[in-house]
Amino acid sequence: MSIVADELHVRLAGDRVGRYVIADERPDGTLVLKPEDSADAMLERHGLEPAGIDEFEAEHGPVSPADGEG
Repeated sequence: MSIVADELHVRLAGDRVGRYVIADERPDGTLVLKPEDSADAMLERHGLEPAGIDEFEAEHGPVSPADGEG
C-alpha cells in the first residue's frame, strides 16, 4: 500500500519513533495510527540508510547494464 496524498501524517518521538499515518479518528478524539509504508519511513524506523553504489557493488559485485549499453 502506498501513501495517499490526503492521508494525515504524524511523526512520533519517545518510546515509539517514526512517521505514521492516521488510520482512524474516532468521535472521542482517539487516533488510530499505522506506520507509514514509504521506503524512506521504513528505513528511518529501523535506523537504516540506503546503500551507496560502492557498498552495493562490494556486497553483490559490479553493476553492469543488462542490455549491453555503457
